Amino acid sequence: MKLKNSNTLVPVFIPKENKNDDALFVAVNGKRMLIKKGESVMLPVPFAEAVENSFAAKREAESFIESVSKE
Repeated sequence: MKLKNSNTLVPVFIPKENKNDDALFVAVNGKRMLIKKGESVMLPVPFAEAVENSFAAKREAESFIESVSKE
C-alpha cells in the first residue's frame, strides 16, 4: 500500500487477540492515534502503512522462530 497522499483514508481491520484487546496505539512522525480493534476503521494512509508493516514484521518474526525451533 504505497499511496502518497496522507489525507487519503483507507479501510483497515485489526483483529482482537483476546476479549480485552480493544485498541492499538500507533504513532507516525509525531502524530498519535488509538485504533479500535475488532472492526473495520478508516485510517490515513501513513497509519495504515504502519499497521501493515507491523503485522508483516510480526509474521516474519513468527516464521523465523518456527524455523529455528525445528532445528
